[in-house]
Amino acid sequence: MASDFPTGLRERGQSMWRDSRAIWSLTPAHLVLLEEACRIADRLELLDAILRAQSAEVDPSSVDFGALAGLLAESRQQSAALKSLLAEIRQGQYGAAPAKVDPAGGAGVSDLTARIARKQAES
Repeated sequence: MASDFPTGLRERGQSMWRDSRAIWSLTPAHLVLLEEACRIADRLELLDAILRAQSAEVDPSSVDFGALAGLLAESRQQSAALKSLLAEIRQGQYGAAPAKVDPAGGAGVSDLTARIARKQAES
């Protein structure tokens, strides 16, 4: 069920889990990817809160932003990981079901190939 959240998800992760389950039909493997994506979303929210708190205390005239550099780097890495997981999940949606036949006669590349072959034969 879409409302049964994996253990340990916080508010942002739960929201992502619930919304994603509502719109996607996921295989067990993609559910694992979604769970990790939700955990990363929670982690990014935590990193953002830490960065906001620390950046409020940083003197803008100071050149020493070393304390923030590691957090910023981790945030970028987590964002990239989240983007990659979501792309993998979305890609799984494209292969989840056979292509629907267009009532107007089109059915994708194979139909286009057949139409081209007919046109060439007519010429």
